[in-house]
Amino acid sequence: MTLADLLSELKALHADSALVFEANGEPIGAGYHVTELRHSESTGIDCGGTVERWSEARLQLLDGAGDAHMRVGKFVGILEQSLTRLPALADGSVMVEFAPKNVGLQLMELGQPIARDKSVFITLRATAAVCKPAHRAQSSGAATIGCCEGTTAMGACCAPAADGMQRDACCA
Repeated sequence: MTLADLLSELKALHADSALVFEANGEPIGAGYHVTELRHSESTGIDCGGTVERWSEARLQLLDGAGDAHMRVGKFVGILEQSLTRLPALADGSVMVEFAPKNVGLQLMELGQPIARDKSVFITLRATAAVCKPAHRAQSSGAATIGCCEGTTAMGACCAPAADGMQRDACCA
């Protein structure tokens, strides 16, 4: 999901609804704070040697200890002002930085906003490291790919071969 997608979905909902983010099955603290919206262009190389470039946006939330959750309209205003001042935020995939009780910052994915009762809920889902070549192979239904030959287990391609030697093209 991009911030532009999130903004569009939230604008279709009632502005006076409480916006409740949920992490690990629990709502984050009322009175949470949007501490930062950040855009970056990234370039990386995976363990199979594939170079990729992507744009990403980060939404950082500070856990709160207030009386009420932010209203959808206020959050929409924050997004609109931020996108006006930093338009590149709109199109990158968005990740959320959040730490329950503000300890142990985690990188999380946004779920879809869901209106329920007089609130809008957005689930923050935990992320995990993956072996991209194995993930691509698994997603396409292929049995092998590069260093991940013969396995669909995430991360197995970087294990040493039976003779203790590193596999060819593995863990570039």
